[in-house]
Amino acid sequence: MLRPITTILFAALLLGLGALAPPAGAQGQTRPNIVFVMTDDQTAESMRVMTKVRAVLEGEGANFAQSISSFPLCCPSRATQLTGQYSHNNGVTHNVEPFGGYTALDYSNTLPAWLQTSGYRTVFLGRFLNGYGTQNTDVTEVPAGWDDWHAMVDPSTFDLSAWKMNDNGAISSQPAQNPGEFQTDYLGRRASELITENAPSDQPFYLHLSFASPHSSRPADPDDPPVLRTPHPAPRHQNAFAGTPLPQPPNYNEANMRDKPQVVRDRTRVTDQGTRSIQENYQQELEALLSVDDAVGRMLATLRETGELDNTLFIYTSDNGFFHGEHRIRSEKVLPYEPGIRVPLLMRGPGVPRGVQPRQLVANVDLAPTILEAAGATPRRLQDGRSLLGLLRDQGTEFGREVLLENGNGANQIPPYTGIRNDRFLFVRHKATGEQELYDLRVDPFELQNLDEDERYDRPRRLLQKRLRVLENCAGSACLATQPAVKLRLREVLPRTSRRKPVPRQLVRPVRSCLRGGLRATLIGEEAKLVERVRYFSGEKVLGTRIVAPFRIDVKRAKLPPGGAS
Repeated sequence: MLRPITTILFAALLLGLGALAPPAGAQGQTRPNIVFVMTDDQTAESMRVMTKVRAVLEGEGANFAQSISSFPLCCPSRATQLTGQYSHNNGVTHNVEPFGGYTALDYSNTLPAWLQTSGYRTVFLGRFLNGYGTQNTDVTEVPAGWDDWHAMVDPSTFDLSAWKMNDNGAISSQPAQNPGEFQTDYLGRRASELITENAPSDQPFYLHLSFASPHSSRPADPDDPPVLRTPHPAPRHQNAFAGTPLPQPPNYNEANMRDKPQVVRDRTRVTDQGTRSIQENYQQELEALLSVDDAVGRMLATLRETGELDNTLFIYTSDNGFFHGEHRIRSEKVLPYEPGIRVPLLMRGPGVPRGVQPRQLVANVDLAPTILEAAGATPRRLQDGRSLLGLLRDQGTEFGREVLLENGNGANQIPPYTGIRNDRFLFVRHKATGEQELYDLRVDPFELQNLDEDERYDRPRRLLQKRLRVLENCAGSACLATQPAVKLRLREVLPRTSRRKPVPRQLVRPVRSCLRGGLRATLIGEEAKLVERVRYFSGEKVLGTRIVAPFRIDVKRAKLPPGGAS
């Protein structure tokens, strides 16, 4: 028999129920600088080659093991980072007009504008939203919210040997100062210069750096495959990973696709020549990341040299993941499977413990709330995510929420879908065909078996369908944790002596409480059997964890507060 399927992670607070308590603000503390770095199309797996970044950000900070891109496509993902909202709320649902691109977002009401209002100096460098320079009528335009603006102009952004820059409204052709300078090296040099310029000031700064790598780019290389578009590594790193085997997990070139939706089911098997092309693309992506590693390593060294590293919240992530033959998907994104939605997320700085790897599910919708809490700034949009700093303060807690996956208008020729990714399940509904997918990631991490028609999973399917209907149009707190239909039954547990005979008055310790003994807490309710784990707290003190129903715990009187409410 299959054990009861669990879809809810639940934290029980003694004498009350709730999700993780709201984190304390940054008031009263020196506000940190904030450096945010985003790559393009980088998988979590590829972080293994970035030794400089990992040594500082992972070794001295946090590496989130389950970080999700809610809309795994460049422009929608970047808009989510700038707003703290899912795409259905910020309006950016595509890379191009009329549903997305540069012109789809109101920049006067985004993260840099909020930080600017709160006293931060805001600096942008690198690749901005798709269509910047082509979708706006004035190529010299500087979006609202930025004090210092240095952006690459489309369509030159992905030419890593010759591109145009908009520096605070002035257009120039690059590389100009150092002929032959590679674009990623240029960005690393300029980022270090901007840190040096801003570090001496008492005003905290927010530096947002966005690389074009490891996205496919120009110029072409002699060993490029004939079909796939590939990155352009720095000349010093070309062929650094020649011969490196292509990872081929169980879902690579998946043999049986009959249970998959039509959007992937009709794809042909990958041939030997196709595998060689995918491998070349994979190798060039790793090679392209080496110059990113150099650039970010240079930034970290500059922060250390200026004495600002320990007072800087440094965040490193990617806009989305990428496919390399999984489920027969040769070279793509947007689709809602693990290779496309999983992204790296590393953090270092104030409020971040050293050398930790939080396993909780987090998402790009949490990035803006995290930055806002660190800065002590106030958003002017409802935030669909929540700050990760509270989770880092107590790594045993769970957000108890699902992440919405969306592709509302069929971006990149992938038919529209919505889905849910939680700590255990992936559930997707394809709007055009009505097809559904359900994967139990604990037993099937490679998403090989679609369980949508498996009657053993009827209960989680119904719960996920119900929750998806809420999340598809959620806003603010409605996008966060939901409470299961359970209650906490509390009963007094008297000392053994008081059960036999009255306790002499002189032996009774006077306390300001109606309790003479301890408490017994038991979880009850119609959904109690769906709960996997309960943690009990008194204030911030953990009283215990239970993993077997009815999740009962006895708390001695001595462990409760001496008076007042618990």
